[in-house]
Amino acid sequence: MGQLIRAHDWDASPLGTPESWPHVLHVLIDLMLTSSQPMFIVWGPQRTLLYNDAYREILAAKHPALGLPFHVVWEEIWQRDLEPIVTRAYAGEALHMGDITLMLKRKGYLEETHFSFSYTPVRGPDGVVQGFLCPCLEITEQVLEERRTRMRGELNERFRTLRDPRALSFEAAAILARHLDVEQSAYAEIDEGGEFALIENDWNNGSMPSCAGRHRLHDFGPDFVADLKEGRSIVIGDVSEDPRTSTPEALETFAQRGIRAFLNVPHIRDGRLVAVLAIHSAQPKHWQPADVALAEEVAQRTHAAGEGARAEMARHTSEQQLREARDALAMATQASSLGWATWDFATGAATLDACGREIMGFGDSEITIADWMGHIHSEDRATLDAEIRDCIRDSRPFDLEYRVIHPDGSLHHVHGTGIIQIDAKGEPILGTGFVRDVTERKRSEQHQNMLMAELDHRVKNILAVVQSIARQSLARGQAVGPEAADRLVARISALAQSHSLLARSRWEGACFEVLVENAVAPYRGDDDSRILVRGPGLRVTPKAAQTLTLALHELVTNAAKHGALSRPEGRVVAEWRLSGDDHGRRLIFVWQERGGPLVDSAPSRKGFGSVLIERMLTSDLGGNVTLDYARTGLKALIDLPLDNLRAKDGRVESSFNPAKPPEGDRTLLKGKTVLVIEDEHLVAQETTTALQAAGCTVIGPASTIGEALKTITTARFDAAVLDVNLNGELVWPVAQVIRQRGIPFIFATGYSGIIDIPSAVKDALRLEKPFEADRLVQTLAAAIAGVGGK
Repeated sequence: MGQLIRAHDWDASPLGTPESWPHVLHVLIDLMLTSSQPMFIVWGPQRTLLYNDAYREILAAKHPALGLPFHVVWEEIWQRDLEPIVTRAYAGEALHMGDITLMLKRKGYLEETHFSFSYTPVRGPDGVVQGFLCPCLEITEQVLEERRTRMRGELNERFRTLRDPRALSFEAAAILARHLDVEQSAYAEIDEGGEFALIENDWNNGSMPSCAGRHRLHDFGPDFVADLKEGRSIVIGDVSEDPRTSTPEALETFAQRGIRAFLNVPHIRDGRLVAVLAIHSAQPKHWQPADVALAEEVAQRTHAAGEGARAEMARHTSEQQLREARDALAMATQASSLGWATWDFATGAATLDACGREIMGFGDSEITIADWMGHIHSEDRATLDAEIRDCIRDSRPFDLEYRVIHPDGSLHHVHGTGIIQIDAKGEPILGTGFVRDVTERKRSEQHQNMLMAELDHRVKNILAVVQSIARQSLARGQAVGPEAADRLVARISALAQSHSLLARSRWEGACFEVLVENAVAPYRGDDDSRILVRGPGLRVTPKAAQTLTLALHELVTNAAKHGALSRPEGRVVAEWRLSGDDHGRRLIFVWQERGGPLVDSAPSRKGFGSVLIERMLTSDLGGNVTLDYARTGLKALIDLPLDNLRAKDGRVESSFNPAKPPEGDRTLLKGKTVLVIEDEHLVAQETTTALQAAGCTVIGPASTIGEALKTITTARFDAAVLDVNLNGELVWPVAQVIRQRGIPFIFATGYSGIIDIPSAVKDALRLEKPFEADRLVQTLAAAIAGVGGK
C-alpha cells in the first residue's frame, strides 16, 4: 500500500499533493503502513480514505478505494451505521466498539460482518479535528462460531431429552433454520423407489406456505435429483439462476411453494437416498461455506441420533447382552464419521458399511479378515494381533489406533473400537465395532509437535550463539569492565533484533534492506543524508539474517567509535547489487566510509569484531570479505553466494526425542580424530576448542549436507559430532552413512524431546544445545565406549 499511496495522483484529490500534507498525517501514515493490524485513516472535510495492506482484506472487492470519500466506499452502511460514529469522531470524541454488526456488500453479495475498532480523532494546530485513525479487527468468524457453538449446545440438549426419532428430526431442522435466519426447514423421507419425498411436519415462521406432504422429486428438476442421489449437498442461492432448477417446470414448482433459495443435505444408506434435510429461503441468499458445513454436520448428527433413538426403542425388547450391544451402536453412531464393521472368525469374512469401506480403503467387493490385515501398515500388524489376543484373554473391549494404506498409496490413521465375543472354550467367534478416520487429528498433533520442536531448536541454538559471543568477546586478553560489557550487550542486542525481525515474518526470512536499515538507524540522527542505503530487494534465510545482523552491527559500531560516524561531517554509503548468472549469482555488498578521521594504517591486531565479520561471513555463508583501511576511510567489500542467502520455502516437520547423555571417560578421546558437522560458526569453534582441549584432532567443521557427505567419504576419523539441522536440512543421510561405516557419533542439537529419528540411527546419543565443554567430551567418550549406541 505504501507504493500505491506514493503512486496515487493526489493532485486531483481534496488532500492535495503529499508535500502539502501536515506532518501529523505523514506520521500517522508511517504508523499505519508499518502495522500488521488493519488500519485506516479518514482525513479532511471530504473524509478521504487511506489504508494499509491488512485493511485491503476487509475491503475485498472494494479495493482499490484509496483517496475516495469514506461514505462512498461504505455507502451501503453509511447512513444507518457509520455516519453517526464518524460525526462523533469529527466532533473530537474518541470511540471504541468491541463488536459492531455491519451488513457489508464487498464480495458481490450482502453479508453479516462483525468488527472491533477504535476511532482516535486527530486535531490540527488550531485544535480543530482534521480526521481520525482507526485500528480495527474483523471478528466475524469468531462471532459466528460462537453462535454455532451455542446452536450445537442447544442441539445437544434437545438430543439428550428427546427419544422420538421424528421429534429429533423436527427439532434439529427448526434449530438450524432459526440459526441460519431462514423461513422454513424440514426433514423429508424418501420412498424405496426414490421417486417421492414425504414431509410429515415442517418448521415455518409463517411467511411461507407449509411444505408438509408428499412431493414428486422430479418436479424440482432432474439434475437436482441426480445430485441428491449421488450424495452431494445442493446449495442454490437463487433458483432462477441455477441451471438445475431454472427449467419452467421446476420454477413453477418452487414458485408455488414460495422458495427462492435452498440448501438440501442428502442422507445415503447402503447406496440409496433415504432422507433429505431441506432448508428454504423466501429470498435469494448467499450460503456461506460454514453454513453448508454446519447443515451437513447437523444432518449427519440427526441421522445418527435418529438411528440411535430407534435402536434404543428396540433395545427394550431384547436380552441384556443385546441391549448393551445396541446401546453401544446407538452411542457410536451419534458421533460423526464412524464406520461399522464385523469380523467372523469362523469363516474369516469381514463386513463394513459404506463409511467403513471408505475409511479402510475398500471398494464394493466382498472382503475377508486377511484383506483387512493386508491394508494395515506392516509395522502395525503385530501390534493389532497382540491387541486382539489381549482382548480375548482379558475379556475387555478392543481399542487401538493403527495406520492403513489405501489402494492409491495414501496413508490414513484409523481408530478402531469394539467387542470380541468368545465361545465356551475361549475361542473368538465374532468381532463387532467401529472404525474412525483420525488422520486430520494426527496431522494436527504432528503440526503442533513441529511447532514445539522449532521453538525448542531456535531457542537453544540462539543460546549457543550467545554463549559463544560472550566467551569470545571477553576472553581475548581484554580487560573486563564496563566497556567490554557494553560491547557484549550491544552484540547480543543486535542478535535479538534480527530474531525480532524474523519473528514478525514467522521465521520465513527477512528483508536484507530492513536488516541494513535497522543496523544504521540509531546513528542517522536528524540528517538522513548522513547514511545512504540502497540496493535491490532480497529476502534472506533466518540463518543468514542472524549472521548478517552481527556483521552489520560490527561495521556500524566501529564507524561510530573510530570511523566516519564519529564526526558530524562523516558519511557512510551501504549499497549492494546482484551479479553473475542464474547458476552462480552473488550478492556484492559495499560499506564505504568518508569524512571521518584519517586512517594511517590497518589495525595492528584484529579485535573480535573484525574476526566476527571475516570468519562468520566466510564460514556460515561461504563468502569472501575484504577490509580496505584506506586513508580516507574504511571500505568493506563482502561477496556472498546468493544460494546461501536467499530464503526458500521449507520447514522442519519432524519431532525429536533425545535421551539424557551418559557420562564417559574423557581419556578415551586422547589421540582420536573427530569430525565436526555444524553450520553455526561460533558453535563449531566452541566445539572444536573443547575437543582439542581433550586431546583430539579435529576435522571440519562441515556446514552443509553436501560438504559433510563429501568429507565422510574422503577423510579418516574415529568419531563425529553432528548438528541435526544444517541450514534447514536434516542430517539423517550423513548419520546413516557414518553408522554403516561403524564409526561412533553423537547428535548435538537445539531440538529437544519431540523429533522423529530414523530407526537406523535412533539409538545414537544426543546432546542438547547449549552445552558445556565437559558434557560434550563426556558424551562423545560414552559413544566411543559403546554406551547407549552402536
